[in-house]
Amino acid sequence: MPFTNPLIHTLKSTRNAGRMALCGYFLVGYPTPDGFYQMVRAAADLDIIEYGIPAENPSMDGTVIASAHEVVTAVRGIHAEPALALIGGLRSIPQPRIVMTYVEVGRNLDGFLRLCVENQVHGMIAPDMDVSESQHVKIITTALNLALVLLLDARADDDTLARVCDLADVIYLKASTGRTGQSADIDGDLRDTIQHAVERIRKIKPEMPIAVGIGLQRPEQVNALTRLDVDMAVVGTKIVEHLQSGEQSLIDYVHALREATYY
Repeated sequence: MPFTNPLIHTLKSTRNAGRMALCGYFLVGYPTPDGFYQMVRAAADLDIIEYGIPAENPSMDGTVIASAHEVVTAVRGIHAEPALALIGGLRSIPQPRIVMTYVEVGRNLDGFLRLCVENQVHGMIAPDMDVSESQHVKIITTALNLALVLLLDARADDDTLARVCDLADVIYLKASTGRTGQSADIDGDLRDTIQHAVERIRKIKPEMPIAVGIGLQRPEQVNALTRLDVDMAVVGTKIVEHLQSGEQSLIDYVHALREATYY
């Protein structure tokens, strides 16, 4: 991935500044299109933003985010194409942008990746994408200068890890093995599991940016990752919950997370 990609550039520059990058997840159009714009702009302490593309069957998401998907698709009537247009309306904000979509959603919208580029998205992730499809998508994302972010279970075997290292521009380690919304015990056995996964990735590709998410909810969990050679922490469910408590609640929460990102 060329260094000109804003996502990769931000991950490197944030690390050089002595911090781990902080990425926050927003479901596009939630709680309303205007509210979505307001809250994303309010979360100025985020380094990177992950935008969830609305789906009718968000199989990886727990109750909080799945319920938000239902509001956006069933009540607001927002699906992939208008969601990408809404992201394009935020092109003036400084944070690099990742989209998270499910494979079926991406397939059903002709030219999904091209529309990502047109709306100034810098990376994409599809949690249910298999190896063969990842290989196909990699060819397209490279041509479009989109960073391909691939999920990897921190407990994955060496062969799986090597395949992901070969394809990914950013590896996203799953702290929790189930759906989003769980809390990961970074101070328990999971700490050693993540550390071992990071060490194995570094042996194959020392410069590979590594993110950790799914299960991060508290500043102390984020801070624990700074001691494990991680480049980015991703927080989702708690951000969606704070949207329901108002703008100041979100600002305060994101600021507390940001303070926990220093190495």
